Amino acid sequence: MDEEAPPPTFFVARDRARRFARYIGEALQERRLNYRGAEVGMASLIDEADEALAAVLEDLRATIADVLAGRIRDRERGMLEIPLVVMAEGLLERVALARRMDQARTQGGLPRREAGAAVVALLDDALLRIDAYCGTYDEKRPLGRAKATDLGHALSQVERQVGWARMLTDPQAAPGPIVDRIPPDITSEPNGLEDVLRAARALVPAAPGPWRVELAGADRPLQLSLGEATAEAVEVQPSERLARALDVLGFVRPIEIRCAGRPASGGAGLLSGEGAAEDEVEQLTIVIADEAAGRVEASMAAAAGAQANLLPEHEKAVRTLLGSPALPAEGPPPAARLVAIMGVLKALDEVLHDRVLARAKRSTAMVAARGLPRESTRKAPLVRNLTVTLEQAFPQLPMNRVEEIASATAHSKLASRHVDAGGAAVLLALLGRSWSAGGRNLGNALKLDPLSSADVEALVRELCALGAVRRDLEAGRDVSTARLTQLEQAVLAVLGRLGQVPPVD
Repeated sequence: MDEEAPPPTFFVARDRARRFARYIGEALQERRLNYRGAEVGMASLIDEADEALAAVLEDLRATIADVLAGRIRDRERGMLEIPLVVMAEGLLERVALARRMDQARTQGGLPRREAGAAVVALLDDALLRIDAYCGTYDEKRPLGRAKATDLGHALSQVERQVGWARMLTDPQAAPGPIVDRIPPDITSEPNGLEDVLRAARALVPAAPGPWRVELAGADRPLQLSLGEATAEAVEVQPSERLARALDVLGFVRPIEIRCAGRPASGGAGLLSGEGAAEDEVEQLTIVIADEAAGRVEASMAAAAGAQANLLPEHEKAVRTLLGSPALPAEGPPPAARLVAIMGVLKALDEVLHDRVLARAKRSTAMVAARGLPRESTRKAPLVRNLTVTLEQAFPQLPMNRVEEIASATAHSKLASRHVDAGGAAVLLALLGRSWSAGGRNLGNALKLDPLSSADVEALVRELCALGAVRRDLEAGRDVSTARLTQLEQAVLAVLGRLGQVPPVD
């Protein structure tokens, strides 16, 4: 008859985490002093950092194994044992890499300055993660509270570590792009999300970037994928580490990860499975339900029609606006709403620069501007019939800028200051559509395909409407809720229309 297993030893997970932090902090301080001394020509007589890091790694491995085997139990908050393991697995990865890089730096295998900065950053990051765990332990929560989380930043943190690991085998390896398009912010808990991303990335360590981002829509979730599955690949299970991280994050924000690859040889489930081989993952896909995506699509369609297209780099600004506190019926707008409005106005400036100014600087626009009908006088202003036609078509168009914009275009002197909302409206009215003035047919010199002349005319009106409101807002004058709403709708409409226009080659 087998002897009964000994009863578990009780401990406090927070105290164990603080023990990790104490030794990592001591090693970090010694590394900083050592690196700074080396820069000024001073040599350290005693260097115990490597031994300290080795001891931390041993402690982390033992803690993970003991908790999972049930040999130690938290005496106060048992539900925080697995979150401790998830945190410790991330710490193990960081500290192990920091130690390897420090050793390679000492042996001359890596550039000293770059490797030293990486070691310090890894250990700093480890201490921040421990602080976050201790805070949630005191709050009796597996993770912190959900909030708007920068998914792109979380991916960059993970890929930064991947880049440092590659330096160990190829010191000259140049970092590549992290994502193929900017992902949106999501509602999540940053530390738990990063734990999941690190555990997922560890399944495909050699897979080159970038992460492929498929933005969410009204009927589809946000998806991130990495790696390439072969023709023989089948669905396989994620690692136990990743499964634990997903379970912990699920307390705040459940997400799904699908893995494709080859099952472990020999089959799973033989006896207890300790040390059993895990499935080999070739490609992983992270699926994140995105509740805001449908709202973004609906808002853009309402502002700019069914064909509206929001550029990925501007989606974050629009999401922030839609998620900010609503405008009150009376009184000043909330500060968060004003900040969000400034964000979409910045996106507006970018799209006007990239889609309008870039086209107006081409030779076709210059030639068209020189061909605008002018009076036969010494200063040769634009013919009166042309300006009257413009004023009748667009009553809010800043007519005082028509001559300035036309001349700057004709003489290749256009600059960013010419393409604010009012200047862009003048450019589009003059050269962005097919129309007639002064007895002449004027063509679309800017070539804003696939937009029609009617679309461009709508753009002109929207830019005129928001230009006046923006001037008052930025001058600190009181702006009514109705006018702010008009500005927001006009900005979304411009972003949705110009988002359909391809960039200039």
